[in-house]
Amino acid sequence: MKRFAFIAALLVVLCGDVLGVESQTLLEESFTTELSKDWFWGLGTWTAKDGVLRGFESGERRHGPVKMRKLPLTDAVIECDFRLEGKATFAGIIFNGSQERGHIVHLVMGKDTLRILAHPKKGENVELLKQPNVLAVGDWHHVKIVFRGETITATVDDKTVSASSPCIAETKQTFGLGGDSGGPEGDEAGALEFRQLKIMSGP
Repeated sequence: MKRFAFIAALLVVLCGDVLGVESQTLLEESFTTELSKDWFWGLGTWTAKDGVLRGFESGERRHGPVKMRKLPLTDAVIECDFRLEGKATFAGIIFNGSQERGHIVHLVMGKDTLRILAHPKKGENVELLKQPNVLAVGDWHHVKIVFRGETITATVDDKTVSASSPCIAETKQTFGLGGDSGGPEGDEAGALEFRQLKIMSGP
């Protein structure tokens, strides 16, 4: 009887340990110093200073600013603050597979619209969600993204949306911060700012 009681108690402890496993911090960026080499590619001009990553369109290529970082993710929780400055119209967070695979899923946070785009195949775009959503320019906003299997759940300030697609369950090799900063006039047109970026392993 004592042996069975011991085994039962041990199982309770082990199950408690498994259920109580906490998420691990995979990345926490202070943006107080120069970006690491893991931020391996980008378009536009980007600076990390005083806790803020700031980007704006620049150069001959007409493309909004984007800064990419290597970090393999499957189920994960991503949080940060972001701000639209000047004529900026949206901020986005995009997740990619390998270079051959291309984009996987993209959260677009616009001044008046919230969108989730999936990319089941390279070059293929599927709009999973589009909803009205007002973001004040010049104010800081908070976003939390949760990946769980085929589902993405995003909370922007106090609004939560979710969408599903088989491609979302794929391993996301890189992610990028970016959007539309207002046009080719550079910093004078507008900018995108990000801060307090934190990524945890999935729930």
